[in-house]
Amino acid sequence: MTMNQQDKREKELLTKLHKDWQQLDELGSPPIPTAHQMQEQLHLAKSAKRKAFQKELGIFVITALILLTAFTTAMFQAPMLFIVIQVSTFVLAPIIFYFLQKNKAKQEGSILS
Repeated sequence: MTMNQQDKREKELLTKLHKDWQQLDELGSPPIPTAHQMQEQLHLAKSAKRKAFQKELGIFVITALILLTAFTTAMFQAPMLFIVIQVSTFVLAPIIFYFLQKNKAKQEGSILS
């Protein structure tokens, strides 16, 4: 090879490397959003959070009304059934709570080890 061809190849190689480096730089640094884009993203996030809260609140209210209606009906239609439900809840709630706390402690311990 002559010196001219070798110089030409080196220049082509350097040009290609330079383009590759520029592409890597573009991939490595994400574009910085403008203040307007940040405001828009913040507004969208707040809107999504508000919608999720309203949905959860609606589900909670409907569930509470259904439970209240069921227990009120049970109390007036069958007072003995209502008393049995209350007593069984009073007895079973601490037991369920104990088992849930025990399982929670096991799960936390397994994460740390």
